[in-house]
Amino acid sequence: MPKDFDELLAKEHKFTVRGETFAFRDVKPEILTNFEVSTNGDVWQIIDDQIKLFLEDEEHERWNTLRAREKDPVTIAQVNGILTWLMEEQTGRPTMTPSPSASGRGRAEASSTARSR
Repeated sequence: MPKDFDELLAKEHKFTVRGETFAFRDVKPEILTNFEVSTNGDVWQIIDDQIKLFLEDEEHERWNTLRAREKDPVTIAQVNGILTWLMEEQTGRPTMTPSPSASGRGRAEASSTARSR
């Protein structure tokens, strides 16, 4: 039986945040090159624009309205989580979770007493 790469596609093309359900679409890989890598300007606007690359066109205004809300706003964790999840859905693989690190300063096995000349 041949490998079925359609299995990599998202099963459900919807997500909900703050009671609003949005539809997203599969995108061509070239769409992802539209991601702004610069940190010049409004970082949150850049992230919103990245999210809207995935949303159906008719969802853009609702997303803008939701993001502009002062009462019951979309949180930083939610915005970051949505973008990460959309990327995972499009690439067919999860993003890597950072490895945990020990708290406090690390200690070397042995300290060096040699001086450079």
